[in-house]
Amino acid sequence: MKKLFLAALFAASLSSSFAQSLSQVDEKAVADFEVAFRGASNVEWSSKNNFTIASFIQNDRKVEVYYNIDGDFVATTHQVKMDDVPTFAKRTFAKSYKDYVVKEAFKFQGYDEVAYYISVENEKETLVLKAIKGWVEVYSRTSK
Repeated sequence: MKKLFLAALFAASLSSSFAQSLSQVDEKAVADFEVAFRGASNVEWSSKNNFTIASFIQNDRKVEVYYNIDGDFVATTHQVKMDDVPTFAKRTFAKSYKDYVVKEAFKFQGYDEVAYYISVENEKETLVLKAIKGWVEVYSRTSK
């Protein structure tokens, strides 16, 4: 169930979103956000696939916070450099995906789970690799 939920969250981050005014956002989500992310700047609220998302700037990087339809915190995500990806994932990438180039990497962090998603490509395909708890697996594959 948790894998399915994380997959839905990742898919939501890639799909189009719909902007929302603050009055349209769940009060519980707004209250949680204001406590957890004091000082966040340029906050924009949107909705994707049954998630409410707060996008903002923190420490010079874009961060997204996901809330479910009940206004409960689900996870945060932000772009990272490959240097920030765990060593096991970098080793697996270097060994098993040496013909691929990294496009971007993201860190997803929920209450009890952290996962890294790494988008890579070669001349034939684009892959999204998921790195979690010492394992790297192909999350999605798209032919060019």
